[in-house]
Amino acid sequence: MSLSEEAPKGRLAGLVALRDKLAAEIDGCESSRDVAALANRFQDVLREIEELSLPAMEKPKTPLDELNSRRQAKAKTG
Repeated sequence: MSLSEEAPKGRLAGLVALRDKLAAEIDGCESSRDVAALANRFQDVLREIEELSLPAMEKPKTPLDELNSRRQAKAKTG
């Protein structure tokens, strides 16, 4: 699976391919500095994959979501 083959299939497919590429790069990397940078990006990609994979009902609410919910409830009660 290559990035150029998977990216046109959509964001999730591209992220999964990127995750696999980053994992392979980390495994073969000998520079501690480069491993740290790759690991940070790897974590970001894992987070994005998780966010895209979770159904909307299961996504945790952010403080902004909470604020918007309270504003909507207040607007309904007048």
